[in-house]
Parts: sequence; structure tokens; C-alpha cells
Amino acid sequence: MKYLILTLLSLFSLTSCDNNDVTNDDGINLELDHSSLEVKVGQTATVKVVQAPTISGATVVWASNNEDVATVFHGVITAVGSGDAIISATYGDQRTTVNVKVTPLEYELVWADEFDGIALNEDNWSYEVNGSGGGNNELQYYTDREENLRVQNGKLIIEARKESYLGKEYTSARIVSKNKKDFRYGKIEARLKVPDGRGTWPALWMLGYGAWPHAGEIDIMEYVGYDPNSFHCALHTKNKNGMNGQNQKGGKTYDTNMSDDYHIVTMEWVEDEINGFDRIHVSIDGELIKTFAETAQLRDSGDWPFNEPFFLIINLAIGGSWGGVKGIDNTIFNDQVLFEIDYVRAYQLK
Repeated sequence: MKYLILTLLSLFSLTSCDNNDVTNDDGINLELDHSSLEVKVGQTATVKVVQAPTISGATVVWASNNEDVATVFHGVITAVGSGDAIISATYGDQRTTVNVKVTPLEYELVWADEFDGIALNEDNWSYEVNGSGGGNNELQYYTDREENLRVQNGKLIIEARKESYLGKEYTSARIVSKNKKDFRYGKIEARLKVPDGRGTWPALWMLGYGAWPHAGEIDIMEYVGYDPNSFHCALHTKNKNGMNGQNQKGGKTYDTNMSDDYHIVTMEWVEDEINGFDRIHVSIDGELIKTFAETAQLRDSGDWPFNEPFFLIINLAIGGSWGGVKGIDNTIFNDQVLFEIDYVRAYQLK
């Protein structure tokens, strides 16, 4: 990552009239070399004390009022998320501050499926056709029929149906970009509308190439119909996965049923974002709900495989080990049960 190092200005040439300087009785102020900074996510900036009164035994204590935006250690500020933070330096009975504005990373569009045609673009996607349960005891049969998946009115529509089909009681669809469109770092964004009803389990997610869970899984968005006010996200890896209940996960519960409207789901996957470690951020409608951070321990244990190409998956499951944990309300099939995707877009850093 790029590091922004802010050089200490000469004590003799630097003067300050900032109103955040605190005056001591001896007339000497605690003064920093900056009163405000603007940095990008992942950058660091160094702020230094340029003058301070003599106070026996005192040391400068640094703090941040918003560590989701910026942290500080001995005057080194690390920008961890977009927004505003106030960094304070306290010395004895004096305190002064630096206003820090952290701006988001800048991306450019590199690929998109806007679903503007009359059929699925098979240059981007393949159908997965099976009734194997998806490894989660799901109850549907995934088909490539128009009844279960169609492109209509500028949207991808996956419809789950209650019907007998090849030994299953439900049908739906699942598509993958495997061997067609791969993604490594960058940003994935989708505008989507989940179906209502107990027993539904729509998802937008990614898998690495290779055996699960060693190759990794990124669940960008999962929704289970019995918990209609919540969206979920997760990572699955070699030693930390859903089979042993140790997977990293996040989510948010809202005041409204998330199936009532469209939502924009975003995953930012940033290489070497903080101190040489990757991070994955998941946001809903522009609000960050979870940051997954690589650590040396995860890297050494094989639990951070997220430095290789991954492919996208979009599916609507019925029942299963999570979606069906409270059963299936079959009355929902009196109406259409639809998972609608307006677009999927991929970006890379400029």
C-alpha cells in the first residue's frame, strides 16, 4: 500500500493559531504539526508534537474517538475506514486534537452483467443442474428451465416453485461464473431483492478453485426467510468453516423486512490494505456491516486463502441446514417466490 508520511515541520518556522491548542500556565502550548488531515483508507500518516511544556513525569497519550475510521499509535494514524475521526494527544493537563477525514478507495468498473437481454448471458454464467442438496441438505432441484430462471425487464429472476421434479418437492436455479469470469481483489456490487417467506435461502457468494473449504468461500449476502429483518455475510476456510461452526461471520438486523425492497450489497476485497494484510469489507446500502481482516495467524494456519481468483454464485435454495431450520411455509408458493437481481458489477482499484 502507499504510505503517506507527513514530515515534521521546523519548530522555528511553524506557528499555530489553532483553537484546539490548550494553554498551560507557563504560556507554552501543547502543539502538533497538523490540526487536520485527509487520507485514503489503508494509508498511514504520522503526526508529531512540535512543542510542549515541561511537565515532570508526563508522557503524550494518543487516542481516537472512532477506531472504525482511524486508529493511532504513538502518533502514527492508520486509516481503516471511510469517515471522520478526531485524534487527540494528551500531555499532563493539556489536550489537543487532529481532525482526520478518511476518504474511500477509488474504483473503476471492469465488468458488469446488467441483465438487459432476453436470456441468461452464458458468456458470463453456467447453470448448475442437480438435486444434490448443495452440501446443505437443501430440498430443491436446481434446473436450467425458464420456469426457474429467466431474464426479464432488465433483471435476472430466479423463481422457486413447489412441484414434484426428479424426486424433489421443489425446484429453483443456481448459476455460477466458474471458468468464465473470475475475480481477485476489487469490489463486487449487486442490487437485489430477496423473496419473503420461511424456508427461503437466497445467496450471493463466491468460491475459490479447489476443494472446499481449503480453497475458501466468501458469502457476500445470505438471507433466511424465517429471519426476515436480517442480512448475513461469512467466510469459510480450512479450519474455520460452517462444518465446525468456527466460520467468521457478520450481519445486521434492521427495523424492516428486507424482502420489501431492493438493496445494494457490496463486497470490497483489498490487497495489503493495512500493514501488508488483506481485508474484506461487506456493506449493505452503503453501510459497512462487517470487516474480515487477514492476520499472521490466519495466514500461517491456511485460513486466509483469499489471494487467489474466485468465481461468483447466485442461487435460491429452499430448506436446508440453515434456511429450513424452522421448516418451510408452503403457503408462500401461493404467490411467486422470486429472487431478483438488477445487476452485478465488478470494479478494480484505479
